[in-house]
Amino acid sequence: MNNLHTYIAATKGELSGVKLEASESFDKSYTDQGIVVSCIESIFHFSNGVVMKCCNEADIFEDNEQICPECWISYEVISESDETHICPKTKTFLNHCQEAFWLKINKSQ
Repeated sequence: MNNLHTYIAATKGELSGVKLEASESFDKSYTDQGIVVSCIESIFHFSNGVVMKCCNEADIFEDNEQICPECWISYEVISESDETHICPKTKTFLNHCQEAFWLKINKSQ
């Protein structure tokens, strides 16, 4: 498997042809100009030696009624074997809806 979407799908519990072996998450939330920003960084380890980092940031508002609120989601391959050649190495989304759409489109190809 050499497409980044297969690894992202595996982190969400979807069958994608790669096996997620372990994951760890770190809460790196912070306050910026009085706004609390939730920041969760996760590291995923796959059976074929691939290691991927995901960072998910979102402003925390009490009355957020948006259907798909803005957030910042980034994925980065930080380690892989010579045989995997994952493409793209990084991917960024502006909300969960955009991420879900990208996964759906790539799954159908």
